[in-house]
Amino acid sequence: MKRYLFILVIISLAFTSDNIIDRLTVTGPLDFNETKFILHWSDKPNDNYFIQEYLPEGEGTETYNQMLTIHLFLTDTKPKEGIQQKMKELEIRKKTDQNCNYLVNESPDGKDFIIDFTLGESKGDMMTIMEFNIYHYRQIDLGKKKKALITYAYTKRAYGDGITPFLKTLKQNRVDLLNQMITSEIPKVKLKDK
Repeated sequence: MKRYLFILVIISLAFTSDNIIDRLTVTGPLDFNETKFILHWSDKPNDNYFIQEYLPEGEGTETYNQMLTIHLFLTDTKPKEGIQQKMKELEIRKKTDQNCNYLVNESPDGKDFIIDFTLGESKGDMMTIMEFNIYHYRQIDLGKKKKALITYAYTKRAYGDGITPFLKTLKQNRVDLLNQMITSEIPKVKLKDK
């Protein structure tokens, strides 16, 4: 019985790892922060929203240290409006998360916006997760007069005892990570035919 259960688990793991749908034709790997990121998960929560997450090899969704994410919204919303929405979310978060802080940067031509922010989680008086994020917003043309808002996001995390060293390192590396996001090419997306 144990043998059959073990085989069933192996088969289901193999099936789920190969069952990732690349809806944006950005299979990867993607390069950022001297790391290669592989497509790990994707979803289409509704007809106008696509999301794909990329993790370094060997990292899992529950305990990752770095992640790249592509959010694609089929809308003619401008990047400035998208970032204003994110700022509203973060202002609400600040009421319950003392580690929540953010800073917004706009490109000289006003076409791109970048927001970097920190989030924290705790249980009682103990910090359990600390997260640094950079979201790069841009409006793109999908062809056939269709516009979309793309958000290319980088996340770096630390857990438990690793949070203090993470914060010390972040102070030194924040500007470098921001410069990498500014100079990184946003992946070119193309929606697959239904």
